[in-house]
Amino acid sequence: MTAEEHHRVEFLLEILKILLQSGNFIKTRDIHKQLFLRGLLSDTNPAGKERRKLNRALQFLESIGYAESKYPEIKGRKSQEWRANQRAFPVLTSITEEELTSLLTFSSFIPENYKHLEIFKPFVNLIKRLRKEFNREKLERIEFSFVYEPQFLEKFVDINQKELKMIYHAIIEGKSLIVSYKGSDFFKIQPLKVFVYNGIMYLCALIENKTFRTFHISGLKIIEEHPEKPDRFLFKKFRKTTFLFEEEKPFLFGARVAFKDSLSFFKNPLLFPTQFHLEKEEDRHFEVFLVGFTGYRFASRFLVEEIIEIISPNKQIINTAKQEKVTENYPELSYSLKENQKRFQSFLKTLDTLIKQRQKLIKTIKRQQRQ
Repeated sequence: MTAEEHHRVEFLLEILKILLQSGNFIKTRDIHKQLFLRGLLSDTNPAGKERRKLNRALQFLESIGYAESKYPEIKGRKSQEWRANQRAFPVLTSITEEELTSLLTFSSFIPENYKHLEIFKPFVNLIKRLRKEFNREKLERIEFSFVYEPQFLEKFVDINQKELKMIYHAIIEGKSLIVSYKGSDFFKIQPLKVFVYNGIMYLCALIENKTFRTFHISGLKIIEEHPEKPDRFLFKKFRKTTFLFEEEKPFLFGARVAFKDSLSFFKNPLLFPTQFHLEKEEDRHFEVFLVGFTGYRFASRFLVEEIIEIISPNKQIINTAKQEKVTENYPELSYSLKENQKRFQSFLKTLDTLIKQRQKLIKTIKRQQRQ
């Protein structure tokens, strides 16, 4: 390759790089400026020979299908805009250093227990490939400066890689699966969502396109794939749902939570994931309005926080929930004061049982200490 040919190839590649990085249409003059700053054009004169050289290059890239113009009918010196032809580049083929830095940082927050999963293998391989092109010093800073730290009691359960991969494929392709659950007879499900709760993976699915159910992925045995797609109406209805247990019904209530010095830096700290209102009160505690759930799961986690007082459902809480449109995220929630008080009493009953269990444990520990 001659020096002239080498320069032409470099020139075309730099234009493609600019088009790919812009992600949308970009004006000819802006491409011209970037090429000038990179030292590939000697001036920015819109009527000079360098602009004509650029126009010829852009037209050549369009003729071979790598670029497209926004106004193909425009001729002459009128302003034109260009972008990479999406059909020629259906998948990401260029990445900026800022994007690469963010991608590597993002991968640092993935729990180590999940990085070995088969469904993440292409992502991990991409990271390995991109790492080779990255500044080693920056790479070390990222690896040691951003970390996912699990909770002390966070659980992780081994997952059958083959089953998970089939679930993943069925969700992506919109297909069904023939399965057995915890040794049951075979039945058909339409997978909707995989989610992680306390380190454990669960699957939300429709049974025979009728009933919504949550499965523990480790309890599933998948026999084969089936072409039936999930019902579109039910898919939309349950797309925000994870757990849907009969004994778990949402309700509105409030709590006063002890103030912690570590929270003094935050204007509106999120003390509970279901919180929709927070107010700091003068006597160094927070008043919080939140969505609770009947049943064991919510009550057991609720005991973790330093609760000073529990506030039963009232008109103020319900009116605030209406203003915040809380039912958009919790469609099973009711704004009826009577219904919320009923569910709240069920929650208190469960909470009372858990507290008695803790008290029994404390008595046992004290008895052992006396012996």
